[in-house]
Amino acid sequence: MSSTNSEENRINNEESCKECGCKIIEDGDSHSHCIACGMPVKKLSFDTGYKYPSEVQEPRRTNTISSLGSQIIKDKNPISRKLIILQNRASQKKISYDEKIVAEVENTGVKGNTIPLLAEIMKIANSDNKLSTNRDILKGSKSLSNPKDRSQYKLRVYAIAGLTLLNRNLFSNSVLQIQDKWGIHKDDISNLKKFISRQLICSGYDIPVNRINSDEESSIELRNHQLSLFLYDIRDHLASYINFTSSKEIIDKAIMILSENGEPITHVSPSQIGGKFRNLSPERAALQSVVDSMCALDYNEREIKKLYKKFPVRGMKTIFSRLNAYRQNLAEDV
Repeated sequence: MSSTNSEENRINNEESCKECGCKIIEDGDSHSHCIACGMPVKKLSFDTGYKYPSEVQEPRRTNTISSLGSQIIKDKNPISRKLIILQNRASQKKISYDEKIVAEVENTGVKGNTIPLLAEIMKIANSDNKLSTNRDILKGSKSLSNPKDRSQYKLRVYAIAGLTLLNRNLFSNSVLQIQDKWGIHKDDISNLKKFISRQLICSGYDIPVNRINSDEESSIELRNHQLSLFLYDIRDHLASYINFTSSKEIIDKAIMILSENGEPITHVSPSQIGGKFRNLSPERAALQSVVDSMCALDYNEREIKKLYKKFPVRGMKTIFSRLNAYRQNLAEDV
């Protein structure tokens, strides 16, 4: 016990500064030095270059398959095969569903500001993965036996629906030519266009309008163009559950109502827009005029409310939920 203590005292004395007695030293180039006075305490041994195994940092084996780490050896072990599958799946670069939709349009040669706008619309509409998980049955995919073809058809229907929404906001594109080239069923476009519109409404997003000019005449032409497009869309929705002749009669009556309220629908005039629709968006003005038309033509509540399910417009929910009261107000205003 005493020999052990004496050995520790000897080591402490050797590592203590003989000048000031400080026991804190630091290594220099050739000697250990006292940090208090800087005097050398003891000579350092030569560096042999030897490193302990724990100090050796060998380069990691590079992986020729992916960037995840060391290559997994392929053998008959089921665990190895499973790890290889998981590794390749995790390292594979994937694009989102909305990016796949935009890619279909890009492959047709569409360029300009249509692509970034379409990408924005699809990204917002698919923010909760509703586009990719939508299980609506598409008429055009029934004849397709290959699952990949059915999946691509669905992507293309979304793409056409998005291009149609942009087109009616005056972002001109070749949507009709692409639709014919791809062979997209008209009913599929109508259904998924409605689906995208609902998604955008839920997200509080309005598709911007392509305003080329800001003078009075161009703004009136813009409203005329938009009203016409929305009325044609509504006519197609009506024709899906009411015969085409009756749908045309409803739209003709709606055009008359819009015109009587000063809307530039039958002709483009530089006169000031007036009437009850003047502060409404073109989309809402078109739908509300159709509701007025159906009320005037004595369509029942079920048929009118069905239109809102097919063509939802922000700000119109109250009218459709209180349709009887709205019909009475219209009758009193006549």
